Amino acid sequence: MVPFLNNPFSIFNRAGRFLSFAESESVVHLGAGSSPDFGATIKMISWNMFKARKKGCMPDLTSMSAGVELVLLQEAVLQGGIAQPFHLASGLEWIMAQNIGVGPGITTGPKTGSRVSALSNRVVKTLDREPLVATPKTFLITTYPFAGQTLLVLNVHAINLVSTAAFARQVEQIIGPVHDHKGPCIVAGDFNTWNESRWHLLQKAMTTLGLTRVPAAAPQWRHFNQVLDHVFYRDLRLVNARALLNVKSSDHVPLWAEFAAL
Repeated sequence: MVPFLNNPFSIFNRAGRFLSFAESESVVHLGAGSSPDFGATIKMISWNMFKARKKGCMPDLTSMSAGVELVLLQEAVLQGGIAQPFHLASGLEWIMAQNIGVGPGITTGPKTGSRVSALSNRVVKTLDREPLVATPKTFLITTYPFAGQTLLVLNVHAINLVSTAAFARQVEQIIGPVHDHKGPCIVAGDFNTWNESRWHLLQKAMTTLGLTRVPAAAPQWRHFNQVLDHVFYRDLRLVNARALLNVKSSDHVPLWAEFAAL
């Protein structure tokens, strides 16, 4: 038995830099939604922002957030655990699942922003941990009122550098909430589908659940020129979609999509 696996606050890394948070401690609410409902359509982006390491990341995020109702970020960063001016001025309610501590007072994880306040939120962590840093990956589940129904949103950062079997276990964790939900659904994020086995497994699962993939993608040159980021949807009408290739402030390209009720 490896002792750190039973300790939700365990630090495991030769440099002692990475901290994995217990679920009860991980969710942070930042800012407030500015609209009572989404309106006729929902414009959204999904983006792995690379822990805001690249110059221009926050200006890009500020600009993109101003034009949409829903923002799904992976590798988002929070400093000090409190709302920054960006959160307060964005007109969005932000819910972040602090998955990993990467420095004094600095955490990273998936973060979902919405112009409408969430009805509920839940964090799900992978059963497996990534090697070397020994931390899990996380996806964030939120629900919102939309067109007289409840919209389910899964913001996913898939486990990386593990076996296909471990990847499949996380996909199984995604399947349950989507299968049980009756109504519109969006599943989006960085799925780390850097080989054919991972992609076929994910595609089969989404198809079985009745989800359709948004036809907007950008291959990642650092990952064998494969597509890592995807947006899937169900019980919605896709109005338009594109990859925002002009955004260069991350090693991932944001995906933009607009949906309407059926």
